[in-house]
Amino acid sequence: MDVGAEAAAELMKHRPCPHCGARARMEEDSELRWVCGVCGGPRVPVEDEAAHSDREREELVKAGRAKKMAFTYRIASIGLSLMGALLAALGVALGAVSVAVGAVLLVAAVAGIVMGIVYGRRAHGKREEAKKSTFEAWESVAEALLKVRGSEATAEQIAREMRTTVADVERMMSFLSVDNRVRIVVKDTELVYTTEAEAAAIEAQAIMESEEEDVDATHTAGADARRR
Repeated sequence: MDVGAEAAAELMKHRPCPHCGARARMEEDSELRWVCGVCGGPRVPVEDEAAHSDREREELVKAGRAKKMAFTYRIASIGLSLMGALLAALGVALGAVSVAVGAVLLVAAVAGIVMGIVYGRRAHGKREEAKKSTFEAWESVAEALLKVRGSEATAEQIAREMRTTVADVERMMSFLSVDNRVRIVVKDTELVYTTEAEAAAIEAQAIMESEEEDVDATHTAGADARRR
């Protein structure tokens, strides 16, 4: 674990885990990014308390439940598949003694293997559900960070605060933009991100300044005309 990851792991020890309530360091996870070191539930390593919300908690809890279900289904899949394989071997062995017994065991073996495949697919579906909910929790925190900042931010700035990659932030922002929760703006040849409310306020200010300039220009033109 590098220095940045070590700092992120220690970062959330002061905040209770939304799954088990423990105040523990986090651990990196290949599927759910960061998880509680005690219960393994997904978490988001952002220090600013204002960036955490009920929506984030709900998505993290959903992800935690899906992760547990995926583990249960995976164990069931492995158990049923092994049982099916053993029954198949036993059916072949006993088939020479009793065809009826061998046939029954082979049918049971096929049923076990089929159910193992079914539960394996369910486990995969629950893992994907856990990833999706975790990603939505991170999206929620990214959006909240923009609201807390009250100004524009680059992907690099957000990535530093969220202990993630620039590419990951850009992906989150693209989804938030589609949902009209974040505005992507080109400024000084680079992309910056802001909330829809902040973008609307900036646009309103720009319109107001433009109107004031038009009024000033009209007054200037009128004054020049009267001098003539």
